[in-house]
Amino acid sequence: MASGSHVDVNERRLRPIYDCLDNGNNKKAIQEAEKALKKHKDFQCAKVLKALALLRLGRHDESSVILDEIHSQHPTDEATLQAMAICYREVYKLEAIADLYENARKNCPDNEDILSALFMAYVRLGDYKKQQQTAMLLHRLQPNKNPCYFWAVMSIVMQSQSSEDEKLAKGMFLPLAERMVKKYVDEKKINAEEEVQLYLIILNLMGKWEEAYEVVTGELGEKLTSETFFKERKAAELFSKMQKWPEANAKFKFLLKENPDHWQYWKDYIYSCLKMVQSNWKPQEDSQDSEIDYTIDMACEFISQTITMCSKDRSLRGPYLAQLELIKVLRENGDLSVKNLGSPMELLQNYFKLFGDKNCCYEDMKLFTDLISKPQQLEMISSFMKTLELHNSDGDILFASDVKAMQRHLTILQMARYLGIQDTMIAEERLVLARECTQRYQHGLEFGKDLLITDIQYSDNFLLMAAHLLVEVWETTSNQQYLIEAIVQLQKGSKNCPANFQFKVMLIHLYSVLGAYGPCQQLYDSLEVKHIMNDTLGYVISNHMVRLGHFAAASANYGSMLKFFAVNHKETAEYLIAAYKYGSFNKIFEFVRFREKLQNSLQYACAKVESMLLDLMLETSNHQSVEQMVTHMEIDPSEEGAPAVEFGKLCDNRDLRIIESWDKETYDKRLASDFSFQEEKAWLRIRSLTLRILACAVSLGQQMSNSKTMNNGLGAEKKALHEILESLGKELSEHIREYEKKFNKVYDYSLRGPSPTRITKYLSDGHYQVVCSMIDTILHLFNLQPEDLEQSENEKQESPSQKVPEILASLLTKYRGTLLSETDGKKSINATVIENLSLLAETMSHSAILIGVCHRILKPLKTSWNKRCRKKKTETPPPLPPVFSNFTKLIASFDACAKDMHVATRDLDPVLLSIDLSSLSLADSDSKDSPDDAAIRKDVLKSIETSYQSTSREVCELIHNKLQYFNGLKL
Repeated sequence: MASGSHVDVNERRLRPIYDCLDNGNNKKAIQEAEKALKKHKDFQCAKVLKALALLRLGRHDESSVILDEIHSQHPTDEATLQAMAICYREVYKLEAIADLYENARKNCPDNEDILSALFMAYVRLGDYKKQQQTAMLLHRLQPNKNPCYFWAVMSIVMQSQSSEDEKLAKGMFLPLAERMVKKYVDEKKINAEEEVQLYLIILNLMGKWEEAYEVVTGELGEKLTSETFFKERKAAELFSKMQKWPEANAKFKFLLKENPDHWQYWKDYIYSCLKMVQSNWKPQEDSQDSEIDYTIDMACEFISQTITMCSKDRSLRGPYLAQLELIKVLRENGDLSVKNLGSPMELLQNYFKLFGDKNCCYEDMKLFTDLISKPQQLEMISSFMKTLELHNSDGDILFASDVKAMQRHLTILQMARYLGIQDTMIAEERLVLARECTQRYQHGLEFGKDLLITDIQYSDNFLLMAAHLLVEVWETTSNQQYLIEAIVQLQKGSKNCPANFQFKVMLIHLYSVLGAYGPCQQLYDSLEVKHIMNDTLGYVISNHMVRLGHFAAASANYGSMLKFFAVNHKETAEYLIAAYKYGSFNKIFEFVRFREKLQNSLQYACAKVESMLLDLMLETSNHQSVEQMVTHMEIDPSEEGAPAVEFGKLCDNRDLRIIESWDKETYDKRLASDFSFQEEKAWLRIRSLTLRILACAVSLGQQMSNSKTMNNGLGAEKKALHEILESLGKELSEHIREYEKKFNKVYDYSLRGPSPTRITKYLSDGHYQVVCSMIDTILHLFNLQPEDLEQSENEKQESPSQKVPEILASLLTKYRGTLLSETDGKKSINATVIENLSLLAETMSHSAILIGVCHRILKPLKTSWNKRCRKKKTETPPPLPPVFSNFTKLIASFDACAKDMHVATRDLDPVLLSIDLSSLSLADSDSKDSPDDAAIRKDVLKSIETSYQSTSREVCELIHNKLQYFNGLKL
């Protein structure tokens, strides 16, 4: 009774603290916790809640002290343990949670709640062996509870999946899991569907299809009730794996009768039929297998019957597509004859007749266009066009009378583009078609007047196609007016239909071509990219932010991306815990795969490295701040990556299909994706190596400037950094040579796919030589000893050379230019000058950090030199060694180069140049804008102008920052 009363008192004292924390009033929570601690100074839970409040106020150091104190006391109180677990989750110390509960388990070995929490702690860590051990401890406490036992079984299964040794997985882990479940089966202890599902998972992983089929059709199968027709579907899959095609065929046929529009069932049904034909299977004479279709004619008959049956109610696409799929499969597998289906041409025409007014028609038909010849394709499109009235006798446009007629026209245009018919058009013809599409789009808006703002307009694809055609005209003629016109039309479409993401993504691509990132940020924000889209769609802007000199936006976007990836691991762990709690064992595999894909994401790795490089570039106006930043980042240059990047495990999660262009022959999306992924990885390695080089050099400079280190000679740690820096320089050079050898041709990127990285410009113009030269200079100064300074003829003194500022100055001469260029009397925006100067500013920032390292090395050497001179007490002081004067000249050269860059970048500002793009005709337009289009065009050019101004301002600010940096490097 006294114990229960004590618990009630504690709960009453803690309640105000919990309430404050729940309401977000952390300061009040601290006050309430301190009140409780005044009465009971050893009240552990109150201390932990105070630590939680401190943590949420950003006072991490104070919070950590309290948590470490309580952790060392090995608490066992449930409320204290839960509060500490929350603290550790918020700072992402998942190992500490496991250690906390492990200590509590040792003190209370029979506490079921502590053991359950310990199991879940190991789930968060993905430690499957410890999961198994903990689950078995729980099972021994509660031998009559099945869930704990099956947690152990699932942990063994996960060990088999995570093991790199396949023999170990199939020879030990899976058989053990099978025996454990079989024991419960024999003892008739299986009492839940989830337990049967786990048994099927194990049997499937072991390839025991017969045993799995017995489970599905036996007594245990009666528990599989959560999904309709689950047993029939599972049986069909198992028959397919056992290559029992007659039985599989019968099952799939049954499933199709229940769901005639299920496309995967149709594919599996046709495949089973084909396998029986190839093996000449026939039923025995006395067999009752009337439900098995073992010939092509029988398959045709079943498809026809299904079509007849479905047509009574409403037409379903599945059976019609099955006709085409059957022909396609037969052609791919030899000269097997097919009757009673008709020709592919007739089937495609019939399909268009039935479903041409559906959005899905194009996607369906393009799968089977290879079944007909090129002349037949042209004939088919021509026959489709004849079904519509598009122009009158005078050639004027006739608009669609309803949405269905308009969608049929759209389907025809999409098919024509996919089949390459538009590729044969000359620029003028494409321009005419583009203008017609814009008119049809404008007319089609009338059909969508009653749509919600979140709905896609029926005619939006007309405008998207017009934009693609205008871009192609620009690519053909190099007349930037058509690119501007495409942007204007897409802006109009985005205004009319804010929900259409395709307009926005394409606009981002086109603005970036013009070197204007400013409008891209607003467009990207309007996409409302959240959660997993940070990974799949982050690439849309990630290659443009720094490239076009918008560093503040880059920092904010990378921060958002990294926040998602940091939160993801926590959330996925909670999903896994829920899956174990509710026995959803199938989902565990999905969650683990999902977590691994995000951990190894290319976008995640790029965001980590680029964000760190950006911080070193922006948040540092002197070398001391660089050293503080590197220390804060905790970069270990000796490890593979900075932070670690496992290039062999990187996966490409980008959604490159977001822009629908309806192209087939002119653009290979798979090839573009593969090449882009390889280039992204190569560029990431360069950036990762650059980051590690900067971190290693800064750490080396810090150690060299330490007086004790100088007096004691070369310490082991300093020598290790010197060797690491040298090896990193060699690794960078070797990687660049391998890349240039492997990718000796420039890939022609399309606006329809991923954007190129800066690697081509970086290598072709020799930016990497700056880093390599600075490494050589640092290593030279590293080996320079005080006694070397007294040898006037010693060549060691001559470094540092003027090579790096000469490289930067030559690049500046090459890159310097104006925003507007004029060719044959036509003005156009010169976007490359923005990209070039932004890259050069970044290269100068890296060289500034490395020259700061040189200063850190030389400063103690000069101090030592001055001391030696004072000791000699000569009337005439000896001349200053050349190494110091050379460094002073080097700083002066950097300073002069930075000032020239500042002027060149300032000249990018349209306002300073008195250029008003919104009132400037870039080229003669052969079409007259409507009042709305003219207003949009003016806004577009104004936003481009504002973007250039922002780029100029941010790059100028960066260079000014570096001028301050150089001014602080005086010996």
